[in-house]
Amino acid sequence: MESGAQPGAPKSGATSRITDAAPAAREKSVAVLYFENLSGSKEDEYFRDGMTEDIITELSKIGKLRLFPRSEVLSFRDKAVTAPLVGQQLNAAYVLEGSIRRAGNRLRVTTQLVESATRHTVWAERYDRQMEDVFAIQDEIARAIAQALRIRLSPQEEMTVAQKPTENLQAYDFYLRGRNYLRRENLEFALQMFEQAIKLDANFALAHAGIANVCGLTYDFREQKPHWIERGLAAADRATAIDPQLAEALAARARLHYSQRNYSDAIRYAQMALERKPDCEGAYNVLGRAYFGSGQFAEAVRLVDRALEMNGDDYNVYIPFALSLRQMGKGEAAKGLDARMMRALEQQLELVPEDVRARILLANTYASIGKTDDSARQLQTAVALRPNDSNVLYNAACTYGLMAKKAEALDMLRKTLEAGYSNLDWMARDPDLACLHDDPDFERLIARTPASSGKESPA
Repeated sequence: MESGAQPGAPKSGATSRITDAAPAAREKSVAVLYFENLSGSKEDEYFRDGMTEDIITELSKIGKLRLFPRSEVLSFRDKAVTAPLVGQQLNAAYVLEGSIRRAGNRLRVTTQLVESATRHTVWAERYDRQMEDVFAIQDEIARAIAQALRIRLSPQEEMTVAQKPTENLQAYDFYLRGRNYLRRENLEFALQMFEQAIKLDANFALAHAGIANVCGLTYDFREQKPHWIERGLAAADRATAIDPQLAEALAARARLHYSQRNYSDAIRYAQMALERKPDCEGAYNVLGRAYFGSGQFAEAVRLVDRALEMNGDDYNVYIPFALSLRQMGKGEAAKGLDARMMRALEQQLELVPEDVRARILLANTYASIGKTDDSARQLQTAVALRPNDSNVLYNAACTYGLMAKKAEALDMLRKTLEAGYSNLDWMARDPDLACLHDDPDFERLIARTPASSGKESPA
């Protein structure tokens, strides 16, 4: 590798193998499959996912590599597929696959890089280390792949690959847990995890950005109290002070502005985040929402393909874009997004059955394609699990709306507003509620003064 290690020289606690199968002049596109979790515990899924995604992030820092976004490989997660088959389906020159096993303070990671066309293993390595070496493993994997593909890292790439998000492994573990809860909108647990991460490392910029995101969502969904905005902006400021280039801090600012219906500022910050990091988590979600909330449906539609390419592994990203397509009269394209979202939601519930948000969104998706019995079952389960969650209740109302059950939809909207939902802009535009748009009771509901605690629409 460029750092001076000799080809094939194993590091402490690792065995490796590099072959001459990689041609010097060939497109260097790499698809990183989600590593297999060999720990035997569903509790370790968040760590497996986080580790895989961070390896993708490390490799994306190498300019001469073309990385496939997470959304492109999500459908292969936990499936019995071979690397050459994945390479052929994605048209990827190389596929990185591996496994992770955690046992106490020990971490075993096995990896191999396969050339799709020849089925040759270009590079393989096994790491048997202490957990505190997790960042070193990610660094070594990125450098070893560059070496195997005969890519010389620039000085800037050397520096960025060597950067660590934190020196504290336990803080990193809490951060990964928090990110996992945030994706499912379990906001209380997400906040606790990010707070624990910062207690262990006060300079963990990503964890501060995580807190800012939670504050924005809490203000939007639960309580429209100024202290959530104040705390969120302070956390975003702290993240930026630690890492001025952190895209996630910009995405968090976008979320905070969106929650206050400052759509133009939300759009500006989300665009800035995406300029710095094209697959920045949550940025396309809030950008699509800001376009939809401000009635800029054509702008949202223009971004559909790019948003799904970069963030299609996050089931939350589909919603504002599918709704914008419907508002633009592009029903068939919206159905295509619904189908992709349905697959993502079903896959999520296979892995995480307790994900209530995924369950209520799946109920909504089933209703949109006429699977009313399946939709009703998912809806009833989700509402029973979170009877006071205004976002779950709102999506339940939308689901009834898609099934043209006007009385049930209106009743659920009343409960939604009582629970603190306040995004009446969204409610008035939501095509899922089209069956109510001429109903006097619905018009009275959306004309009411926003409640004192805020929530958002189907997201």
